Amino acid sequence: MKINIFTFIIYILAIAALSAFALIYEQPAIVLFILMLLALLPLSLSIFLYANSKYDFTLSYKTPFVEEPNSPVFLLEYKNSSRFPLFSCDVYFTADNRYYPNDITHKLSIPLTQKKNSFSVPIESFDIGLVSMHVTKIVFQDYLSLFRKEVDITLDASVPVLPKERNIGDFPPAVPKDGPDEFTESENIGNISSDVKEIREYHPGDRLQRIHWKLSAKLDDLFVKEMAHTSSLAIILIPELNKNKIHDTAQSLLSCIKVMYEKKERFELCIYNNNATDYSFFTVTNEEEMIEAMVNFYCQPLYDGEDNALNTYLNSSGKIATVIHIVGKKILIGE
Repeated sequence: MKINIFTFIIYILAIAALSAFALIYEQPAIVLFILMLLALLPLSLSIFLYANSKYDFTLSYKTPFVEEPNSPVFLLEYKNSSRFPLFSCDVYFTADNRYYPNDITHKLSIPLTQKKNSFSVPIESFDIGLVSMHVTKIVFQDYLSLFRKEVDITLDASVPVLPKERNIGDFPPAVPKDGPDEFTESENIGNISSDVKEIREYHPGDRLQRIHWKLSAKLDDLFVKEMAHTSSLAIILIPELNKNKIHDTAQSLLSCIKVMYEKKERFELCIYNNNATDYSFFTVTNEEEMIEAMVNFYCQPLYDGEDNALNTYLNSSGKIATVIHIVGKKILIGE
């Protein structure tokens, strides 16, 4: 806890001036007022010391995503488990778009006058990308603004700003279905190969549902089940995260995803990480999975090339599939 020195000196000088005035002019009413000011000091401090530790803050968002040019709105909520309000509270936070880093600290002054309440905080997004709000510190003040307490806190929330969908014509392409391949399931229900294709080490981005918990516990490391796929999963979208074309790529990617899952086409999205030279797969069948995929896409590092993701996938032991390569506004279909 800290003392607001300037305010405290003014408060003491005011009491001293009133005391001198009461002494010179012999005014009993002023003496009572002085006594009240003196009593307020310990009372305000006692309530402040008790109440400031009874507040819990949470940070969330109003909607899970927005479409450009709209800006996301975050919700800062508090709950007060004491019976005393605090009228002065300053919330310090930073806000940025992952594609446009910004470390400027902002201050939001709010009154804590109810048992619980929430405040809307709109954040300008500038463009598509993952917009985040990070609360770093909260400062409480007592009723007389004589004492303050700074509380370091970490609250984070992120909202993806999606591009507007555009018309991509007759899409998706027909997937070849001329005979069984590695994506064809066995009709023997009891055959393990009809469900699990292989077991491999866990990679960042793999879904928790695919973790082989028994084997992971036995070997003290994470392993995941690589599931076999039918031929209807033989479409793979591979977007490039070229930093000069990221907006157009995101727009093309989102347009492809929406068209395909609205038509109930089954496909996989291959998202590349240029720093790790690795990729993760996502299956999108609903809006929630679409948001998850786009957030992962926004979190990957940008690069200069236009074939990094495609070349890495083709040079790996990737699945045999119809590959849809997305670079800016280009949607290239190949085998």
